[in-house]
Amino acid sequence: MDLKLSGKKALIVGGSRGIGKAIARQLALEGADCTICSRNESTLKATAEELAQETNRNIYPIVADITDPASIQNLVEQSVAAMGNIDILINSGARVGGGESEDFHGIKDELILKDFEEKYMGYFRCMRAVTPYMIENNWGRIINISGLAARIGGNYFSSGPRNASVVHLTKSASLELGKHGINVNAIYPGIVDTETNRSRMTNEEALRQAAALSPLNRLITAEEIAYVVAFLASPLSASITGDVISVTGGIGNNVYY
Repeated sequence: MDLKLSGKKALIVGGSRGIGKAIARQLALEGADCTICSRNESTLKATAEELAQETNRNIYPIVADITDPASIQNLVEQSVAAMGNIDILINSGARVGGGESEDFHGIKDELILKDFEEKYMGYFRCMRAVTPYMIENNWGRIINISGLAARIGGNYFSSGPRNASVVHLTKSASLELGKHGINVNAIYPGIVDTETNRSRMTNEEALRQAAALSPLNRLITAEEIAYVVAFLASPLSASITGDVISVTGGIGNNVYY
């Protein structure tokens, strides 16, 4: 299937590793030029070189911190200067949940505030900075990476609320921006086989236990998320907006809401 992404310009926030890197790769394979960002300059440059060689597309690395409004504005301006425009925004740059205690009595206020500053405000600021260019062209695609903790209970007293806030942001922005030809959607990833999660699951038993949570009996891959995101980023997804697509391998299917 031709996703009609050839020549499109994409900004992937958090594109140096994991899900963001997989998305950048897939968009570039479909013919899009990409800007990727992260705080780690060496990793970012290495990823850009790798993806450019693999995909034969332009991959621009720009160091940015999405907790800093000035850094976000600079990122967008540099992205437009490099690519000429931004047609697609992927918000994927936030802390991966599960690395710090989030239980009711143990969670620190500072973690909750930091998470909202990074994920909700970071995503919102990126969207607000990018949309003027999309409005000018009367076309755009925004995909926000949320998280499964948004729809399940348990000791996720920061991951859950911050990811739920991304869903609300997505739905509200879709109502605001639809008249400008801009579709806004979100993704619920499950437990993804990424560098971060591999580093936490330090033995085969931990990997088996995580995989057993899914009816597929395996972890989903970052590439599998990227395939869905690439479709949502394409002109073919014209009728999908304000929605949240679950790409979890079936984890959480017993949750009713």
